[in-house]
Amino acid sequence: MDKTINKVTPNISIIIPIYNADLYIARCLESVFNQIFSGTFEVIAVDDGSTDNSLQILKNYQEKESRLKVIQHDYNKKISIARATGMNAALGDFIMFVDSDDWILPNALKNLYKKCIDAEADVVVFNFVKEDKCGNRTFINKIKKEFITTDKNLVNEYFYGALWNKIIKRTLIENLVCGKVELSITEDLLYGIEILIKANKICLLPESYYVYYTNNVSITLHVKPEQYLKNQVVILDQIQKIILKYDVDFIFSTAVLNYFEKWIYLELAKVHFFNKYKLVNCNKLVKELFQFPILSSFRIEKLELSLKCRYICLYEVTKYFGIRMSVGIITRSIKQKYFL
Repeated sequence: MDKTINKVTPNISIIIPIYNADLYIARCLESVFNQIFSGTFEVIAVDDGSTDNSLQILKNYQEKESRLKVIQHDYNKKISIARATGMNAALGDFIMFVDSDDWILPNALKNLYKKCIDAEADVVVFNFVKEDKCGNRTFINKIKKEFITTDKNLVNEYFYGALWNKIIKRTLIENLVCGKVELSITEDLLYGIEILIKANKICLLPESYYVYYTNNVSITLHVKPEQYLKNQVVILDQIQKIILKYDVDFIFSTAVLNYFEKWIYLELAKVHFFNKYKLVNCNKLVKELFQFPILSSFRIEKLELSLKCRYICLYEVTKYFGIRMSVGIITRSIKQKYFL
Protein backbone atom coordinates (compact mmCIF):
# COMPACT_ATOMS: atom_id res chain seq x y z
CA MET A 1 0.00 0.00 0.00
CA ASP A 2 1.31 3.47 -0.89
CA LYS A 3 1.68 5.32 2.40
CA THR A 4 1.61 8.73 0.65
CA ILE A 5 -2.03 8.38 -0.48
CA ASN A 6 -4.16 11.29 0.75
CA LYS A 7 -1.17 12.80 2.52
CA VAL A 8 0.89 15.87 1.73
CA THR A 9 4.54 14.88 1.33
CA PRO A 10 6.66 16.90 3.77
CA ASN A 11 9.90 18.43 2.54
CA ILE A 12 11.79 17.01 5.53
CA SER A 13 11.25 14.19 7.99
CA ILE A 14 13.18 14.53 11.26
CA ILE A 15 13.70 11.25 13.10
CA ILE A 16 14.41 11.29 16.84
CA PRO A 17 15.11 7.94 18.55
CA ILE A 18 14.39 8.22 22.28
CA TYR A 19 15.34 6.04 25.21
CA ASN A 20 15.10 7.36 28.77
CA ALA A 21 15.73 10.96 27.76
CA ASP A 22 13.06 12.80 29.74
CA LEU A 23 15.60 15.45 30.83
CA TYR A 24 16.38 16.47 27.27
CA ILE A 25 13.35 15.83 25.04
CA ALA A 26 11.73 19.24 25.42
CA ARG A 27 14.93 21.07 24.48
CA CYS A 28 15.38 18.86 21.43
CA LEU A 29 11.79 19.28 20.22
CA GLU A 30 11.76 23.04 20.79
CA SER A 31 14.86 23.44 18.64
CA VAL A 32 13.01 21.79 15.77
CA PHE A 33 9.55 23.29 16.10
CA ASN A 34 10.94 26.80 16.61
CA GLN A 35 12.66 26.69 13.21
CA ILE A 36 11.76 29.39 10.70
CA PHE A 37 11.06 27.34 7.59
CA SER A 38 8.64 28.13 4.77
CA GLY A 39 8.49 24.48 3.74
CA THR A 40 6.86 21.56 5.50
CA PHE A 41 8.32 19.05 7.90
CA GLU A 42 7.31 16.23 10.20
CA VAL A 43 8.98 14.96 13.36
CA ILE A 44 8.94 11.23 14.06
CA ALA A 45 9.83 10.44 17.66
CA VAL A 46 10.45 6.74 18.30
CA ASP A 47 10.24 5.86 21.97
CA ASP A 48 12.41 2.77 22.27
CA GLY A 49 10.85 1.20 25.35
CA SER A 50 11.71 4.01 27.77
CA THR A 51 11.20 3.31 31.47
CA ASP A 52 11.25 6.98 32.56
CA ASN A 53 8.79 9.76 31.70
CA SER A 54 9.89 10.12 28.07
CA LEU A 55 6.75 8.70 26.45
CA GLN A 56 4.40 10.85 28.52
CA ILE A 57 6.39 13.99 27.64
CA LEU A 58 6.08 13.08 23.96
CA LYS A 59 2.33 12.51 24.24
CA ASN A 60 1.85 15.81 26.06
CA TYR A 61 3.85 17.64 23.40
CA GLN A 62 1.86 15.94 20.66
CA GLU A 63 -1.34 17.52 21.99
CA LYS A 64 -0.08 20.97 20.99
CA GLU A 65 1.95 19.99 17.91
CA SER A 66 0.25 18.05 15.11
CA ARG A 67 3.50 17.66 13.16
CA LEU A 68 4.86 15.38 15.87
CA LYS A 69 4.33 11.65 15.31
CA VAL A 70 5.04 9.33 18.21
CA ILE A 71 5.84 5.66 17.68
CA GLN A 72 6.28 3.36 20.66
CA HIS A 73 8.37 0.19 20.89
CA ASP A 74 7.09 -2.27 23.46
CA TYR A 75 10.66 -2.98 24.59
CA ASN A 76 14.13 -1.52 24.06
CA LYS A 77 15.20 -2.60 20.57
CA LYS A 78 18.31 -0.38 20.49
CA ILE A 79 18.96 2.73 18.42
CA SER A 80 19.59 0.89 15.14
CA ILE A 81 16.04 -0.49 15.13
CA ALA A 82 14.56 2.76 16.46
CA ARG A 83 16.08 4.64 13.53
CA ALA A 84 14.80 2.03 11.08
CA THR A 85 11.31 2.35 12.57
CA GLY A 86 11.44 6.10 12.05
CA MET A 87 12.71 5.75 8.49
CA ASN A 88 9.96 3.29 7.60
CA ALA A 89 7.37 5.81 8.79
CA ALA A 90 8.99 8.86 7.15
CA LEU A 91 7.23 10.58 4.27
CA GLY A 92 9.59 13.49 3.64
CA ASP A 93 11.62 14.10 0.52
CA PHE A 94 14.67 14.41 2.78
CA ILE A 95 15.57 12.82 6.11
CA MET A 96 17.39 14.25 9.11
CA PHE A 97 18.34 12.52 12.35
CA VAL A 98 18.51 14.21 15.73
CA ASP A 99 19.54 12.43 18.93
CA SER A 100 17.22 13.10 21.83
CA ASP A 101 19.82 14.87 24.01
CA ASP A 102 21.03 17.08 21.14
CA TRP A 103 19.42 19.93 19.21
CA ILE A 104 19.57 21.78 15.91
CA LEU A 105 20.57 25.42 15.48
CA PRO A 106 18.34 28.20 14.07
CA ASN A 107 17.83 28.24 10.30
CA ALA A 108 19.06 24.65 9.97
CA LEU A 109 16.00 23.39 8.11
CA LYS A 110 15.70 26.43 5.85
CA ASN A 111 19.34 26.54 4.81
CA LEU A 112 19.91 22.81 4.50
CA TYR A 113 16.79 22.19 2.45
CA LYS A 114 17.69 25.10 0.14
CA LYS A 115 21.17 23.67 -0.36
CA CYS A 116 19.75 20.22 -1.18
CA ILE A 117 17.55 21.75 -3.88
CA ASP A 118 20.08 24.22 -5.28
CA ALA A 119 22.93 21.68 -5.42
CA GLU A 120 20.65 18.79 -6.45
CA ALA A 121 22.47 16.82 -3.76
CA ASP A 122 21.57 13.39 -2.45
CA VAL A 123 23.35 14.12 0.82
CA VAL A 124 24.45 17.37 2.44
CA VAL A 125 27.02 17.07 5.24
CA PHE A 126 27.66 19.96 7.65
CA ASN A 127 29.79 20.96 10.64
CA PHE A 128 28.56 20.86 14.22
CA VAL A 129 29.15 22.16 17.72
CA LYS A 130 29.95 20.23 20.88
CA GLU A 131 28.47 21.55 24.11
CA ASP A 132 29.03 20.23 27.63
CA LYS A 133 26.78 20.43 30.68
CA CYS A 134 28.39 23.76 31.69
CA GLY A 135 27.49 25.34 28.34
CA ASN A 136 31.06 25.35 27.03
CA ARG A 137 31.09 25.07 23.25
CA THR A 138 33.65 23.68 20.83
CA PHE A 139 33.12 24.21 17.11
CA ILE A 140 34.02 21.11 15.11
CA ASN A 141 34.96 22.63 11.77
CA LYS A 142 36.17 19.58 9.92
CA ILE A 143 34.71 20.89 6.68
CA LYS A 144 36.69 23.98 5.67
CA LYS A 145 34.86 25.05 2.53
CA GLU A 146 31.84 24.12 0.45
CA PHE A 147 32.53 21.20 -1.83
CA ILE A 148 30.30 19.23 -4.21
CA THR A 149 31.40 15.93 -5.69
CA THR A 150 30.33 12.58 -7.07
CA ASP A 151 33.63 10.95 -6.05
CA LYS A 152 32.80 9.00 -2.90
CA ASN A 153 36.40 8.26 -2.05
CA LEU A 154 36.99 11.99 -1.56
CA VAL A 155 34.31 12.29 1.14
CA ASN A 156 34.15 8.85 2.78
CA GLU A 157 35.69 10.09 6.05
CA TYR A 158 32.58 12.25 6.61
CA PHE A 159 30.30 9.19 6.49
CA TYR A 160 31.99 6.90 9.02
CA GLY A 161 30.85 8.80 12.11
CA ALA A 162 27.50 10.30 12.98
CA LEU A 163 24.28 10.39 11.00
CA TRP A 164 23.03 13.58 12.62
CA ASN A 165 25.36 15.91 10.67
CA LYS A 166 23.65 15.06 7.39
CA ILE A 167 20.43 15.61 5.49
CA ILE A 168 19.68 12.71 3.16
CA LYS A 169 17.38 12.12 0.22
CA ARG A 170 14.73 9.66 1.39
CA THR A 171 15.16 7.33 -1.58
CA LEU A 172 18.63 6.45 -0.26
CA ILE A 173 17.20 4.84 2.89
CA GLU A 174 15.01 2.36 1.06
CA ASN A 175 15.87 -1.36 1.10
CA LEU A 176 18.90 -1.03 3.36
CA VAL A 177 20.92 -3.94 4.69
CA CYS A 178 21.39 -2.18 8.02
CA GLY A 179 18.65 -1.47 10.54
CA LYS A 180 17.58 -5.09 11.04
CA VAL A 181 19.92 -6.03 13.90
CA GLU A 182 19.66 -4.58 17.41
CA LEU A 183 22.74 -2.38 17.95
CA SER A 184 23.50 0.54 20.24
CA ILE A 185 27.18 1.03 19.35
CA THR A 186 28.74 1.82 15.94
CA GLU A 187 25.38 1.55 14.18
CA ASP A 188 25.99 4.95 12.56
CA LEU A 189 28.93 3.47 10.67
CA LEU A 190 26.68 0.93 8.95
CA TYR A 191 24.10 3.52 7.94
CA GLY A 192 26.83 5.89 6.80
CA ILE A 193 28.55 3.31 4.60
CA GLU A 194 25.36 2.21 2.91
CA ILE A 195 24.04 5.74 2.36
CA LEU A 196 27.38 6.78 0.84
CA ILE A 197 27.33 3.78 -1.50
CA LYS A 198 23.83 4.66 -2.71
CA ALA A 199 24.42 8.41 -3.01
CA ASN A 200 25.37 10.09 -6.25
CA LYS A 201 26.05 13.77 -5.57
CA ILE A 202 27.36 14.84 -2.15
CA CYS A 203 27.68 18.39 -0.83
CA LEU A 204 29.91 19.40 2.10
CA LEU A 205 29.04 22.62 3.96
CA PRO A 206 31.34 24.51 6.36
CA GLU A 207 28.46 25.96 8.39
CA SER A 208 27.36 24.42 11.72
CA TYR A 209 23.72 23.44 12.14
CA TYR A 210 23.76 20.89 14.97
CA VAL A 211 24.70 20.82 18.66
CA TYR A 212 26.08 17.56 20.01
CA TYR A 213 25.64 17.43 23.78
CA THR A 214 28.49 15.65 25.55
CA ASN A 215 26.43 13.68 28.02
CA ASN A 216 28.50 11.85 30.66
CA VAL A 217 25.91 9.08 30.95
CA SER A 218 26.10 8.22 27.25
CA ILE A 219 26.26 4.49 26.45
CA THR A 220 29.26 4.94 24.19
CA LEU A 221 31.34 6.53 26.97
CA HIS A 222 30.90 3.68 29.43
CA VAL A 223 30.77 0.52 27.34
CA LYS A 224 32.96 -2.32 28.64
CA PRO A 225 35.70 -3.76 26.38
CA GLU A 226 34.04 -7.18 26.10
CA GLN A 227 30.71 -5.60 25.25
CA TYR A 228 32.31 -3.34 22.67
CA LEU A 229 34.24 -6.13 20.93
CA LYS A 230 31.25 -8.48 20.94
CA ASN A 231 29.29 -5.71 19.25
CA GLN A 232 32.05 -5.27 16.65
CA VAL A 233 31.75 -8.90 15.58
CA VAL A 234 28.14 -8.12 14.61
CA ILE A 235 29.23 -4.87 12.96
CA LEU A 236 31.81 -6.63 10.79
CA ASP A 237 29.20 -9.16 9.71
CA GLN A 238 26.95 -6.29 8.62
CA ILE A 239 29.82 -4.51 6.85
CA GLN A 240 30.58 -7.67 4.90
CA LYS A 241 26.93 -8.01 3.85
CA ILE A 242 26.83 -4.39 2.68
CA ILE A 243 30.07 -4.66 0.69
CA LEU A 244 28.96 -7.92 -0.94
CA LYS A 245 25.49 -6.62 -1.78
CA TYR A 246 26.78 -3.54 -3.61
CA ASP A 247 29.99 -5.13 -4.92
CA VAL A 248 32.02 -2.08 -3.93
CA ASP A 249 35.53 -1.59 -5.22
CA PHE A 250 38.78 -2.34 -3.41
CA ILE A 251 39.58 1.28 -2.56
CA PHE A 252 36.20 1.86 -0.93
CA SER A 253 36.20 -1.40 1.06
CA THR A 254 39.80 -0.81 2.20
CA ALA A 255 38.89 2.61 3.58
CA VAL A 256 35.93 1.12 5.46
CA LEU A 257 38.01 -1.68 6.98
CA ASN A 258 40.79 0.73 7.95
CA TYR A 259 38.27 2.81 9.86
CA PHE A 260 36.72 -0.26 11.47
CA GLU A 261 39.97 -1.81 12.64
CA LYS A 262 41.49 1.37 14.10
CA TRP A 263 38.82 1.30 16.82
CA ILE A 264 39.61 -2.34 17.51
CA TYR A 265 43.26 -1.41 18.03
CA LEU A 266 42.25 1.43 20.31
CA GLU A 267 40.09 -0.82 22.46
CA LEU A 268 42.86 -3.41 22.67
CA ALA A 269 45.37 -0.72 23.64
CA LYS A 270 43.13 0.34 26.51
CA VAL A 271 42.82 -3.29 27.61
CA HIS A 272 46.57 -3.93 27.34
CA PHE A 273 47.47 -0.90 29.44
CA PHE A 274 44.54 -0.48 31.85
CA ASN A 275 42.45 -3.69 31.94
CA LYS A 276 44.95 -6.47 31.30
CA TYR A 277 42.90 -8.97 33.32
CA LYS A 278 40.28 -8.72 30.54
CA LEU A 279 42.75 -9.57 27.80
CA VAL A 280 41.93 -13.30 27.62
CA ASN A 281 38.23 -12.68 26.99
CA CYS A 282 38.98 -9.86 24.56
CA ASN A 283 41.40 -12.08 22.64
CA LYS A 284 38.63 -14.61 22.07
CA LEU A 285 36.26 -11.93 20.80
CA VAL A 286 38.83 -10.41 18.44
CA LYS A 287 39.55 -13.85 17.00
CA GLU A 288 35.86 -14.18 16.18
CA LEU A 289 36.48 -11.43 13.63
CA PHE A 290 38.84 -13.74 11.77
CA GLN A 291 35.94 -15.88 10.52
CA PHE A 292 34.87 -13.18 8.03
CA PRO A 293 36.42 -13.53 4.56
CA ILE A 294 36.37 -9.77 4.15
CA LEU A 295 39.40 -9.57 6.47
CA SER A 296 42.56 -10.31 4.53
CA SER A 297 45.26 -12.59 5.93
CA PHE A 298 47.46 -9.51 6.34
CA ARG A 299 44.87 -7.77 8.53
CA ILE A 300 44.39 -10.92 10.60
CA GLU A 301 48.14 -11.29 11.08
CA LYS A 302 48.43 -7.70 12.33
CA LEU A 303 45.56 -8.17 14.77
CA GLU A 304 47.09 -11.38 16.09
CA LEU A 305 50.39 -9.61 16.71
CA SER A 306 48.60 -6.78 18.52
CA LEU A 307 46.95 -9.33 20.82
CA LYS A 308 50.37 -10.62 21.85
CA CYS A 309 52.28 -7.34 22.13
CA ARG A 310 50.82 -4.16 23.53
CA TYR A 311 53.46 -2.01 21.83
CA ILE A 312 52.51 -3.28 18.39
CA CYS A 313 48.93 -2.48 19.31
CA LEU A 314 49.93 0.99 20.46
CA TYR A 315 51.86 1.52 17.22
CA GLU A 316 48.73 0.74 15.19
CA VAL A 317 46.72 3.18 17.31
CA THR A 318 49.19 6.03 16.79
CA LYS A 319 49.44 5.19 13.07
CA TYR A 320 45.71 5.67 12.62
CA PHE A 321 45.03 8.47 15.10
CA GLY A 322 48.40 10.27 15.37
CA ILE A 323 50.33 10.58 18.60
CA ARG A 324 48.60 13.68 19.93
CA MET A 325 45.07 12.39 19.34
CA SER A 326 45.96 8.91 20.65
CA VAL A 327 47.28 10.34 23.92
CA GLY A 328 44.11 12.42 24.29
CA ILE A 329 41.80 9.47 23.68
CA ILE A 330 43.66 7.18 26.07
CA THR A 331 43.83 9.91 28.73
CA ARG A 332 40.05 10.30 28.55
CA SER A 333 39.75 6.54 28.92
CA ILE A 334 41.79 6.67 32.14
CA LYS A 335 39.57 9.43 33.52
CA GLN A 336 36.41 7.49 32.65
CA LYS A 337 37.80 4.38 34.31
CA TYR A 338 38.98 5.94 37.56
CA PHE A 339 37.10 9.18 38.08
CA LEU A 340 33.60 8.93 36.57
